[in-house]
Amino acid sequence: MRSPCRAPAPLAGLLLLVLVACGRPPDAVRIEPPLPDTVPAALVGGAPVPAASLAVPQLAVAATGDDPALLAAVRGTLGDDLDHYSVVARRLSDGRGVAVNADRVYYAASLFKLALLYEAERRRSAGTLDFDAALELRDEDIEQDLGTVGALGLGADGTLTLGAAVGAMVTLSDNASAVALLRLLGPATVDRTLAGLGLRDTSVNTRELPTTAADMALLMEAVVRGTGVDPAWREDMVGLLLRQETRHGIPRLLPPGVRAGNKTGTWPGATHDVAFVDAPGGLYVIAVLSDRGWDWDPIARVSRAVYDALAR
Repeated sequence: MRSPCRAPAPLAGLLLLVLVACGRPPDAVRIEPPLPDTVPAALVGGAPVPAASLAVPQLAVAATGDDPALLAAVRGTLGDDLDHYSVVARRLSDGRGVAVNADRVYYAASLFKLALLYEAERRRSAGTLDFDAALELRDEDIEQDLGTVGALGLGADGTLTLGAAVGAMVTLSDNASAVALLRLLGPATVDRTLAGLGLRDTSVNTRELPTTAADMALLMEAVVRGTGVDPAWREDMVGLLLRQETRHGIPRLLPPGVRAGNKTGTWPGATHDVAFVDAPGGLYVIAVLSDRGWDWDPIARVSRAVYDALAR
């Protein structure tokens, strides 16, 4: 892995022990705390937001290098702070994009939940995972709760459906659901899926939870294209991301009416956001990762600068 941005030492009480496949000993995976003074009140329910109108090109188009206008927009927005950020943006119709510090490795925080979303929907499409089945939240799962488990509507037996767990993991960034789903899906298996999509540096099978902006943009593209996923469940993924409650980064400064589905990750020394944006000029994916803790404003400003540059 290249250019690592080291994650801070784990905070007491925020360690999750995951039994890893192939006989490896347990690894500790840190789970992000929520934004200060921000605790979602309830799980957003109901049917998935329709995504049929999300026009996605059928064929990927390889980028031919950094677009000068996009590169200038990113550099101009971040200025002297550029070295603290990684930005990858790519329009799916023509490959127009930019990649700044794209392969710098960061601690993923809750961005790893995007990988679990994709893996769960992939297996659902293959008929090997039933979203109506019960998922048990063990005591060690609930120990990772940071204020959202009360919104899950757990049964008396401590279970919820797999579908509800996936929804809470994405829309609320619920930790207990993510922990239980990671155990069910298997970290090593998720990693193999990610490698098959072309991700090079991301892993959920190690305590470091490494990722890059390049990998996150590629994963979001797989999600929004529905690569290897039934069209109906692709709509489910898109709908969940559109209902994600933390909207302080990429979506915040976009023009009213522009749809953006995103997944965030925060930790002391890490503020990340990855999204798709359904812009008038064409759908694009964007990932902005940083080594700054809970600092959303630069991400929001970069997002708007990329939007404006792509609109010209």
